[in-house]
Amino acid sequence: MVLAQLGGSISRALQQMSNATIIDEKVLNECLNEITRALLQADVQFKLVRDMQTNIKKIVNLDDLAAGHNKHMESDPVKIAVEGVERFKKENCDLILVDTSGRHKQEAALFEEMRQVSEATKPDLVLFVMDSSIGQAAFDQAQAFKQSVAVGAVIVTKMDGHAKGGGALSAVAATKSPVIFIGTGEHMDEFEVFDVKPFVSRLLGMGDWSGFMDKIHEVVPMDQQPELLQKLSEGNFTLRIMYEQFQNILKMGPIGQVFSMLPGFSAELMPKGREKESQAKIKRYMTMMDSMTNEELDSSNPKLMNESRIMRIARGSGRHLREVMEMLEEYKRLAKIWSKMKGLKIPKKGEMSALSRNMNAQHMSKVLPPQMLKQIGGMGGLQSLMKQMGSTKDMMGMFGGGDK
Repeated sequence: MVLAQLGGSISRALQQMSNATIIDEKVLNECLNEITRALLQADVQFKLVRDMQTNIKKIVNLDDLAAGHNKHMESDPVKIAVEGVERFKKENCDLILVDTSGRHKQEAALFEEMRQVSEATKPDLVLFVMDSSIGQAAFDQAQAFKQSVAVGAVIVTKMDGHAKGGGALSAVAATKSPVIFIGTGEHMDEFEVFDVKPFVSRLLGMGDWSGFMDKIHEVVPMDQQPELLQKLSEGNFTLRIMYEQFQNILKMGPIGQVFSMLPGFSAELMPKGREKESQAKIKRYMTMMDSMTNEELDSSNPKLMNESRIMRIARGSGRHLREVMEMLEEYKRLAKIWSKMKGLKIPKKGEMSALSRNMNAQHMSKVLPPQMLKQIGGMGGLQSLMKQMGSTKDMMGMFGGGDK
């Protein structure tokens, strides 16, 4: 019991010292005093305790260790930047990033430091990374930044978490500094290339077709794209196809971001707080399908799923029976939409003709929900979208057409 108390007292003393921001002589003495009291209470001879204190102070030389164990820490940011750039150039690094101190206010000393770092390192591109939560105050920030160094571009962060993001964008635009990236979340797939036309189009719920096609090309291998479109034109939708499309959706990144690229899907249809919930539901559905046989996955006959099969799938996936039923209802709903795509004309080479485009627009108008069709701009807007799809080189490549 005594040894346990002694060990606990010493551990607490060391823990308190490790929690200190700066370990100076005062912190060290407090730690040693705590250990001394614990040892004396445990009836350790005073002379041994005193010798221990003396030996520890000889070993722990705070003057040598203050800036790090056996290291010297440079405090001049300009010197640090220059030495760092020289070192990485010698190591043949392709990309070298020099980050300066963050700033929210017009602090002259910080801007002077930034100017000196820029002159010393001679960067190929100067980026201004700005927090969008400051709103229109971004104008003064961007102006001061531009007056100090030659700003090449701007990155605006936290566009997802504050209502002042629009004010920040407009303020930066007023300085004639190009915005190249925006951050819409905390993860890498939420760091987006900023393009004005697609950004405004998505903001209005009109979609970003080129961005969506880029996502498709990222996750669907080129050799599988014609096969996917062929299945679409046949209108034969199986659980395996649904599983594969769920995989593709998860690879594309945040669901809300993907949905905003599709015409007619506004942010209101996929609230920010519901994205994780939707992704979790998709993963649950995929877990259930992992417990299915090949026959069940490849069949398009809904009658195949009888009660015994459903109960087996629920047990195998560790889900409730009602969750499996819910997944099958979702499959039926998607299969119904997919079946309406049967007969969709797929262009093989060159641009989609006006006749083919109009026929496909009429076909698509029967598939899309009325609310979505209205948001696109009715039949005229849909025909315009089909024209954009037909003349997009990437789209033709996906269809298996275009130049060979």
